[in-house]
Amino acid sequence: MRLEVRPVESNRKWKDFFELRRFIYRDDPNVVYPLRFMEKLLHDKKKHPFYLHAISQAFVAYRDGKAVGRIVAIKDHLHNEHYNDSVGFFGFFETINDTEISSALIQVAGEWLVENGCSSIRGPVSPSMKGEFGVVVKGNDDPPFVMMGYSPRYYEDLLFADGFAIAREFHAYMYDVPSTYDLVMTQEESLQASTQRILKRYPQLRIGNVEKANLTKELRKINVLANKVRSRGWGYVPLTDEELEFMVMQLRKVLDPTMLLVCYWEDKLVGYCINVPCINWALRKTVGKSDWIRIPQFLYWLKRTSRTRVIGLGADEDYRRRGAGILMSTEMRFRGIRRMKYQQWEFSWVDSENVASTRAIGRTMPLDHYKTLRLYERPL
Repeated sequence: MRLEVRPVESNRKWKDFFELRRFIYRDDPNVVYPLRFMEKLLHDKKKHPFYLHAISQAFVAYRDGKAVGRIVAIKDHLHNEHYNDSVGFFGFFETINDTEISSALIQVAGEWLVENGCSSIRGPVSPSMKGEFGVVVKGNDDPPFVMMGYSPRYYEDLLFADGFAIAREFHAYMYDVPSTYDLVMTQEESLQASTQRILKRYPQLRIGNVEKANLTKELRKINVLANKVRSRGWGYVPLTDEELEFMVMQLRKVLDPTMLLVCYWEDKLVGYCINVPCINWALRKTVGKSDWIRIPQFLYWLKRTSRTRVIGLGADEDYRRRGAGILMSTEMRFRGIRRMKYQQWEFSWVDSENVASTRAIGRTMPLDHYKTLRLYERPL
């Protein structure tokens, strides 16, 4: 049977590109299909700010005229400038379980990256590590939280067969409020005493919420601190002002300001915690194919989601030693217990080598390591 890999350059091929994901996961009970306008926005080079510092090319593999795989080759100039390297990326990778198809997709993406000056290929990232990334190798039986990658387990075998090695491993942890309620309550007195000791020693510290009226202003301040905190992280690339504004615009209607925590030392922001209600839980409740049918259902279920994801948690290093991190994680824990609105909290994108961060959170709340995702790399 004849196999061809073609660049996506027409509306018909873009239709094949998007429909392919629904074909691959047609029998998967845990898959989450985004709204179609959200899906298309990730590839809109005129509207998405990622493409202010990146270029890409999408490809679809056809066997006897039927779409059977897809890939996007990506060159992120900002990444290469930050690391002074020539790494290229691949993302939005989907294929049936066939090494011939996956190899053909990787080859074409690699050739495009070489033509654009790249010396290695890393992924999957969609379109970067600021969005969905990785192959899920543990926890495939649980639906993904918002902005989390999801994939069949066999993708790792396909990449290994094509010469890839594991570049990095990331973990996701679950804080399940109902199942840990009794344990948490037995520790409440000691944790509250610890919090009071910190505040007594450092009265300049205070924990508060982000006010909805000041959401954009506070998130800009958080972004400055987050870029500083995350700068040593593997694969880190700064979140640009344009990307931040875009993210705020996308999330403004779904964010719960009461779950956005900030820690101040007098008037200086020294810590933050960003929780995002799991829109994927709401999306999975919807039925129908078109957005105009799904959106009203989505908005209804979004108000009832019991899941939230911690997508950002950090403290300035100087103030972390003074207890800023402990104050925020303790406050998060007891908000979960007191409010009971969100019963499952996911802490994810945790680098497997970032043991200190995991231990710090684990000291204030019981976490279950329930998912592992991996990125892969090979030379071109």
